[in-house]
Amino acid sequence: MKVIAISNQKGGVAKTTTCLNLAAYFARKYKVLIIDCDKQANLSKNIGVEEPKTTINDLFQKKPFEVINVRKNLDLIPSSIDFAGIDLVIQGELARETILKKAIKKLGSAYDFIFLDCPPDMNLVTVNALTAADYVIIPVQASQFSMDGVDIMIQFIGGVRESLNEDLSLLGILITHFDERLRISKSIEQDFKDNEWEDALFKTRIRRNTAIENSQHKDNRMTIFEYQKNSPGAVDYAKLGNEIARKIKKYSETWD
Repeated sequence: MKVIAISNQKGGVAKTTTCLNLAAYFARKYKVLIIDCDKQANLSKNIGVEEPKTTINDLFQKKPFEVINVRKNLDLIPSSIDFAGIDLVIQGELARETILKKAIKKLGSAYDFIFLDCPPDMNLVTVNALTAADYVIIPVQASQFSMDGVDIMIQFIGGVRESLNEDLSLLGILITHFDERLRISKSIEQDFKDNEWEDALFKTRIRRNTAIENSQHKDNRMTIFEYQKNSPGAVDYAKLGNEIARKIKKYSETWD
């Protein structure tokens, strides 16, 4: 079982979109679970789950919770607005940083992959996600100021690795909303090279594509592969999935 967190403290970087579509891609071949760790519950809504009986809020409070099957080979632990304020609820808990890790461990070998959609914050929930994860992916938008906070995020990940999860690895930085026709997109690539993060970048870029936005519209609520399987967005996320698979194989001799 591989646990992959999708995390960035900045919003609007296609974090949830990436989590959902990567999970859908891997569900073609493997058993996959998505855990929506964001109180905004956008991932849950985007996959069609609006009013779940139980949520991740129950998981964090160590109450019984349901895992919802949303597609073939694809399950979900949803979120909701009730998850807001959970930091205050658990701050006095012993080993509060490991609540999610322990819950995932109880799932045993039921899943080949678990994807964690982290909130756009560096809070206790994000710490829990990074403590439970084997790998983390940082999506960044190809736009002005996209570099802001990336260094802080990498330092944050390093702190979690040093203090709570020595097995956590940065799988890569993913550039989203990419448009090769725009100077800003090329400038962002150069910024990463100048900051010596070129090796951390995924080769795959997620291009700007209206099909991705349309797939998540309230009238559709689909993954990009369901909505338009031959669109640039579907091509990009499939390519990213393959690149991730190759990277994980290098990290793990046991992955089949």
